[in-house]
Order: sequence, then structure tokens, then C-alpha cells
Amino acid sequence: MAEKEKKFLLSLIIGLVFSGGLKVMAQTCPERTTVNSSTSITFVGGVADLGGDTQASVWFEYGTSSGNYSFQTEKRIMNQLGKYCITVNNLEPCTTYYYRAVMENKAGPSYGAEQTKNTPCEGTSSGKVLGVATEASTGIIKTIFSDYLVLPLLFSLFFVWAFQSHILKWEEWLEQRKKEYQKFKSEKTLKFKIAKLKIKEKIKI
Repeated sequence: MAEKEKKFLLSLIIGLVFSGGLKVMAQTCPERTTVNSSTSITFVGGVADLGGDTQASVWFEYGTSSGNYSFQTEKRIMNQLGKYCITVNNLEPCTTYYYRAVMENKAGPSYGAEQTKNTPCEGTSSGKVLGVATEASTGIIKTIFSDYLVLPLLFSLFFVWAFQSHILKWEEWLEQRKKEYQKFKSEKTLKFKIAKLKIKEKIKI
């Protein structure tokens, strides 16, 4: 095959796409490349032109730095236009992966544009809601109430209890002592007056 014809076919072949738009489906795939978990990604690409051939090989190249594709997926045979997808497992969590789709026919390989996907860190979810709804507050509301309101409330309750059970009792005790002192003072004054009167009576006699 002449070099010009090969280049012409190669330009026709570069029709790889990464998300929807193709009506003819080669296989059941997600709408676009999907992160399944912290260690799994389903890469999605598409073939818009087989370049005149009846079939072509397709796969994905990927790596952890831009332009450096250290790994590649298994190869699949495509004999019609449409999407194709390949799931890769055993990836590293919390990592940015750079990838591109590849198609190869008799004219040679062609490559899609570089794309990126991030695998979540372990212990995080993909955004799905689990379990059933409850009336208890969750998330940031729960954090605010537990961290910023509960402790101050407990301290307030403690001080109220301390005030009522100790300080008020102390004030009551002090008030009682004042009354007793006033009574003692009054009785002492009364005794003094009685003694004074008795002295006066003795003097008169």
C-alpha cells in the first residue's frame, strides 16, 4: 500500500470517541469511562470508521503520568462501528490515570486524545446512598451538633447543676447563719438589758 493511501486511511480511522453520540452499539457499555471503585475503571471508547477494513483491533493504553502509557489493556476485535469498553482492575487507589483509546487496522494504529480519570481513595464511596433514611441528623449537621453544641451544652448543664446543688445551698446556709447570728445578737442584747435593769434595781434597794 502506498504511503499516501496509508496516511489517508489513517486519517479516516482516527474517529475514536470517549463518550456518547454513536447510535450503532458494538457492545453494552457505560455512557463514558466510569470509575467502578478505588481499584477499577471501565474505559470506554468508540470506532467511527474502520478505514475500509472489515475489522480492527481496539484497546486502551494508560499510565500515571501524562503522555507516558506504561500499561495497556487486552485487545478486542471490532467488526462494526460503535462503542467498546474494557474494564481494568487492580489499579492504585487515590491515583490519577491518563489514558487513550487505540485502534489498529491494516494501515496501522491510530490514537484517541488523552483523557484522565481519578480513582478514589480507599474507604470513600462513589456517591451512592446506602441504607435507609432516618430522622437522626447525619453528615455536617451531625458534626456541628456533636462537636460544637453538645460539649458546650454539657458544660452549661454541669454549671447549672453545680449552681443549684452547691452555690444555692451555700447561699441558703449563709442566710441561715446570718439569721442565727441576728438572733444570737438580739438575745445577747436582751440579756444585757435585763442585766442592766437588775443592776439598777439593786442600786435602788
